[in-house]
Amino acid sequence: MISGRAKLAGDGDPGTSHRPGRRVSTRRWARPSPWLWGLVVLLAVAGTAVTQGPRLRTAYAAGKHRPAPAAPAVPISSGPAYTPAMVADRNFTGADLNGARLVRLDLRGKDFQDASAAGAIFAGSFLNGANLSHDNLRGADFRSACLRGANLTGAQMAGADFTGADVTGATVTPGALFDTIGWPLLRNSLVCPQG
Repeated sequence: MISGRAKLAGDGDPGTSHRPGRRVSTRRWARPSPWLWGLVVLLAVAGTAVTQGPRLRTAYAAGKHRPAPAAPAVPISSGPAYTPAMVADRNFTGADLNGARLVRLDLRGKDFQDASAAGAIFAGSFLNGANLSHDNLRGADFRSACLRGANLTGAQMAGADFTGADVTGATVTPGALFDTIGWPLLRNSLVCPQG
């Protein structure tokens, strides 16, 4: 064997029929080609995708943002449930509405000044131009409600949920929105009736 250089055909190996000066490849499959490694990796990824696909789809679907439903799911409260007939000619100035359900009602222009409506549910209601000034609205639910032009000056709104609400033109005391949930930054939506 000749040390220090590649083994050449005809360098003393009996039984080699190669031309002199050519390299002998005695161990062709000793080192797999990069193509073979790529194929192995591709098969491993495909196997993982097949076995873990349903699990990944479930995890991906759980993380996707879903649009808010048209009619919000209304939580259960302990207060009275108001009907359209009960609110038709009623004045709510200074009223005790703690935990009350005023869901999907037409309350346009109603006066709620100085009312206590902590935990009240106004979800889906029309409160255009309503006077909610100096009210206790802590934890109230205004999801998908129309509050265009409503007066919320001096209202306590910590924990109130305004997700999906239209608050275009609403008057609010500066700093009162720090503890609210979902106060819309873009103030145009489709929850308010036209006209």
